[in-house]
This record gives sequence, C-alpha cells and structure tokens, in this order.
Amino acid sequence: MSSGEKIKQILYSVIEEIGRENIQLNISSNIMFSQKYIDIIMNRCITRLTYESDIYDHSLDIIIAVLCEALLHFMLTISSLPSERKVEIKDVIQIIRDKKTDLTKVKKVEVLQPNSQNIWCISPRPLSIAKYTEYSMFPDHRSHKYSNILTDIDKFLNTMNVRSFRFIP
Repeated sequence: MSSGEKIKQILYSVIEEIGRENIQLNISSNIMFSQKYIDIIMNRCITRLTYESDIYDHSLDIIIAVLCEALLHFMLTISSLPSERKVEIKDVIQIIRDKKTDLTKVKKVEVLQPNSQNIWCISPRPLSIAKYTEYSMFPDHRSHKYSNILTDIDKFLNTMNVRSFRFIP
C-alpha cells in the first residue's frame, strides 16, 4: 500500500468513526460546522499518522499536504459546493506539496488569473508569499487557518457571484 493510500485509509476511518452522515447533515445545514469537523479530523489523522512508522518515507509536510487535499475533496463533495477538480482556469486552489515545484506552477496560473488574491494556496506551513491567499495547518499572522477553507470558499462563491472555482494539478 502506498503512502497516499495509507493516508486516505486513515482519513476515511476517522470520518467513519465520527459518522459520515452526521458530518454531511451538519455541514449541509450550516457550513460553519465544517471548521469544527476539519479541525477534529485533521488532528485525529495527524496523531495517527505520527505513530505510523511505515508512512515516514515522506516528510510530515508532504503527508499533511496529501491529507489536506483528500479531506478538502471529501468536504467539497458532502457540502455540495461547486468545484472543478484539476482544471486550469480562473479562480484557483493549489495544494502545495513541494514548495519549489508547486510554486512554479502557481506562477504560471497568474497568466490565467491576473488577480493573485484569487489564487489560493494550501500548504502545511505558511508560504509567506503576500500576493496569494494562503491556508495552512500551522498558520502565521498572514495565512488563514486551513479549517476555514470551506466557509471561505462558500463566502467567495456568494460574494463574487461565481458558480465554481478550480483546482490546478
């Protein structure tokens, strides 16, 4: 089993323990519940992953990035927020696993999305790049807390009157 598969296995076991239906029902009734669930799920998963010795062929930051991406896809699916995964166009979200490589991709997106604040980056630790909107598991004074991502996506879609946002590969 690959590290990515192991991370997803742990993620979905935590989701099942909490109750997939409860999560979906609560978030559907009030998107603000997503913050609580994201915090709980991430904390439980990181705790378990910390004790999984066979997963440490990758750095903890890469493991957290994979976990963030998998959890975000799950949350978007159950919340019914419209999104297009892995399409390169306008309002975009990029998961940063490898800072050097992935930030090069993000710079290329600026041609498609000239408003750099509409380029959102998710990473385990703050990137400290002022022109992008950043979400981090360990936020600093400039980055946003990762657990706020769903509520912020919802606000963004409503405020900007757009139907969806995109992930870049």
